[in-house]
Amino acid sequence: MSKTFNPYAAPDSLFTEVQSELVEIELATIGQRVLARIIDALILGFAQLVLAIIVIVVAFLVGALSLPQLEAIAGGAFSVQVEDDYSLFSLNLFDPILYIGIVITHGLFLALHGVFLHRFGQTIGKRILKIAMVDADTYEIVPLPRLFVLRYLIWDIPALFYPLVNWIIRIVDLAFGLREDRRTLHDMTANTIVIKVAHAPNYNAPTLDRLGRKAQSRGTHKVV
Repeated sequence: MSKTFNPYAAPDSLFTEVQSELVEIELATIGQRVLARIIDALILGFAQLVLAIIVIVVAFLVGALSLPQLEAIAGGAFSVQVEDDYSLFSLNLFDPILYIGIVITHGLFLALHGVFLHRFGQTIGKRILKIAMVDADTYEIVPLPRLFVLRYLIWDIPALFYPLVNWIIRIVDLAFGLREDRRTLHDMTANTIVIKVAHAPNYNAPTLDRLGRKAQSRGTHKVV
């Protein structure tokens, strides 16, 4: 049976149809965020180990490493050595090894997580736990350069100075995530929040994102 046209009925609105999806943004718990970071750290550590093995094997095959040197490296990998001059107050600013480590670590980080960060605002750990990073104002995906530089790279700067300062900043950063808005210091520098994906906007629908911004301007978003 055909639907009778009613000239006095309110017009259909796409905004009304999707408004229920946009009313509530649920923040990720601090436990989810810590667990995601642990997963990412384990994945990164494994990738670093594989890369180191590949480099050593290739160096040996091309003759850059002798058998005694290879044995020494293998033996050193299973021993724990603490340098006598190591201190929580040592200045790392002029240590080239630290800069090389930062470049390699972040290069691997982008290789592992770059596509997920660009498309979904997630690392592998966050994707497993179904949480994502979005802009704190628009709830949209954050551009990769902004995420990488302001949320990750600049937070290696404290490591260039004193280890103690670096650890204090890391702890304070985590403590900020215990507040009601659950925003850490690195959330603030990148202007992000971490939300549960089940409450995230449909990133593949520009119309929905536009309506999301419209809903936000009308105060219909509620962050919990």
